[in-house]
Amino acid sequence: MKFFKIKLKFLLIYLFVSISLAATNDTIKLVKNSKLLNKIDTIENNKFFSINDFLSSTGSELYINEKTEKIVFYLDNKKIKITNGITFLLIDDNIYQLSSKVVRQNNEYFVHIDSFINIVNSSLQNLSIISNSSEIIISSTAKTKNVAIKNIDIEKNKWKFSTIIIDPGHGGKDPGAVGYRGTLEKDIALDVAKRLEKKISKNMKVKTVLTRDEDIFLKLGERTKIANENNGSLFISIHANAATDRRASGFETFLIGPNKNEAAVRVAARENSVLELEGVAGKKLTNEDLIQATIAQSAFASKSEKFAALVQEEIGKRVQGKNRGVKQAGFYVLMGASMPNVLVELGFISNLAEEKKLRSSQYREVLATAIFRALEKYEKTLDND
Repeated sequence: MKFFKIKLKFLLIYLFVSISLAATNDTIKLVKNSKLLNKIDTIENNKFFSINDFLSSTGSELYINEKTEKIVFYLDNKKIKITNGITFLLIDDNIYQLSSKVVRQNNEYFVHIDSFINIVNSSLQNLSIISNSSEIIISSTAKTKNVAIKNIDIEKNKWKFSTIIIDPGHGGKDPGAVGYRGTLEKDIALDVAKRLEKKISKNMKVKTVLTRDEDIFLKLGERTKIANENNGSLFISIHANAATDRRASGFETFLIGPNKNEAAVRVAARENSVLELEGVAGKKLTNEDLIQATIAQSAFASKSEKFAALVQEEIGKRVQGKNRGVKQAGFYVLMGASMPNVLVELGFISNLAEEKKLRSSQYREVLATAIFRALEKYEKTLDND
């Protein structure tokens, strides 16, 4: 009897492992422009494919919110979002319905192949994706002639105020500064950014792009890459400040440039510390780097300064706090932006009184309103240029 129980136990284990492997060990070829990129995992007899494998094979980034099990990625400059256990798929905030729920297995997200391809193909402009029983095939569809026309249009509308990029600082595994009460900079920045985006969308005839609208980790260079690929007219990076001296308080707005004082150096060093999470710890911006970056952005300098001044003015009208003014410092997140750009520090999360304010939804609404009013005034100054 004992031998029978042991044998039955091993048989059940064998069946479980066999079923599990049968569900996960299939693959399908991924081909781009007739070149084999890789073999990617599939489940359920090649009906579902691994988004993780698909993106890594094409060199695309994948951003994951571990808490909500949402993932964000880009195809052909289209922002796509899927969620484990949900049939809905978002492309640039437009909702589409998949034929089956997204499945998560061993930290991989699997999507129904045919349903996914049918949906995304209707939105892609420069790529086409098809599949058969053994391959997923990606083809480039953009024509040289169309690309040339697009470049001419971009140059023609170089100074047109059409797209605002809002960049909530930090996110995911990078919390940013942490307040005494446990308030996270990444949460404050995202909340204010979303409030600002809603105000712009409701009241201004411009496109808005959030570099992140989830609690996901983005590298600094990826933020300006998103801005540049969307032909941004203005880049606003939103943060909350911190200092070892808990008495430090106030709001300030930064431009890219050579460090002018020790306080600015410390702020930039703290915001740049995310580079450690990117695997490039120890890398520092020299004054020569900053001078070169400043020269490279000289065409945007006056507009950046103009908007920064308006931000300080509008926040100063609405909150009781120290106006620390407009400053220059070496922020990696601003270096690659090919448009006017600023970094706004809303207040010191390390200051008990200011942390309390920043935890208030009403106060964050006031801050978002102030930046929005600055945008309205800024747009009017462009009409006079």
